[in-house]
Amino acid sequence: MKTYDMVIIGGGPAGTTAAMTAAELGLDVLVVERDADIGIPVRCAEGVDHKGLTQFFEPDPHWIAAEISGYSLIAPDGRNVAMNNEGETGYILDRIVFDRMIAEKAARRGAKILTGVEAEAMSAFENGVRIVSLKQNGENRDVAARVVLAADGVESRAARWAGLDTVCPLGDMETCAQATLAGIDIDHHRFHLQFTREFAPGGYAWVFPKGEQVANVGLGIAGTFAKDRSPSSYLNAYIERFFPGASVVSRTVGGVQCSGGVKKLYADALLVAGDAGHMANPMTGGGIINGMIAGKLAAEIANDAIKHGDTSEKTFKPYQKACEKRIVNMNRRFHSIKEGVAGFTDDDFNAIADKVLEIPLEKRTPIRVLGKALMKNPRLLAVLAKAAF
Repeated sequence: MKTYDMVIIGGGPAGTTAAMTAAELGLDVLVVERDADIGIPVRCAEGVDHKGLTQFFEPDPHWIAAEISGYSLIAPDGRNVAMNNEGETGYILDRIVFDRMIAEKAARRGAKILTGVEAEAMSAFENGVRIVSLKQNGENRDVAARVVLAADGVESRAARWAGLDTVCPLGDMETCAQATLAGIDIDHHRFHLQFTREFAPGGYAWVFPKGEQVANVGLGIAGTFAKDRSPSSYLNAYIERFFPGASVVSRTVGGVQCSGGVKKLYADALLVAGDAGHMANPMTGGGIINGMIAGKLAAEIANDAIKHGDTSEKTFKPYQKACEKRIVNMNRRFHSIKEGVAGFTDDDFNAIADKVLEIPLEKRTPIRVLGKALMKNPRLLAVLAKAAF
């Protein structure tokens, strides 16, 4: 049986960033991805910020579909509330090209990547390793791992195999639907977010440009609403209302766990990263950069543990602390704010838009929007106080 330093379950940005980092550190790495292709299917709005992205890569036109220089909040009644982004830049990725780029870098540094391979089970920690059972083309085989990284996304099973609680409360599971629309009239350097209970109860709708007249248009709804009506049905109504006559060139559905993060991200010889650890921002659902940060941290801490010959649970406490500092603490604050905003009605959002539109554009910042929201709903102040502490 082949023994690897790291077996990474999942070939998304968290898993491949971990593989790239671990291979560069000299570890023997295997990545297994159950889908046939890295980067497919794309279940993501594909947006990242400049500051987050450049921790890892300089922007490359080969995998950037659009550069974003501004954003707008859209009121439920359709009014455009343009915001001052204070000079910050963002990007809409071409996730298929982007994901493959990271995987190829990992492979060039020595990681082995296998697609179309399902991780079916994992043993308990014994004799310094875990045994991971794999299935490919109907054939089964086992590999040993000194460290396993569970980066297997929203449907993660690997963390549960190690006894970690990764169950997401129904109200925090955003069920999402997205379509790529073509032939639409948009500002392709500005993205839009719309909070509306009519089309996205418990969540929000988005328009992320991917070039001239093309955009990812989608929405997420809280899981408690999905039992009554599917997100695809909400999306169809949203497109009909705001983009009548648009051409739909692709569709995707999926889920985002917006819980603020699982309580424990490590076990004996196992770490958890990305969506498997509920690392998406609860307010926006964005998780690409957070997943990459966690993947890099996991590789570095696994490398230290392997070099010291101890991959037991106690060795990985620094990973938890590092993730909390970089990702989880902020996500929990956003989760508290999301809970407060969830009680707003469409009339509330429209009234806030009235007040924000009175502010000159150059002074129209998120903190001022928050101030207007507090005036409309003072109980949000208690939510923010809880988030702060």
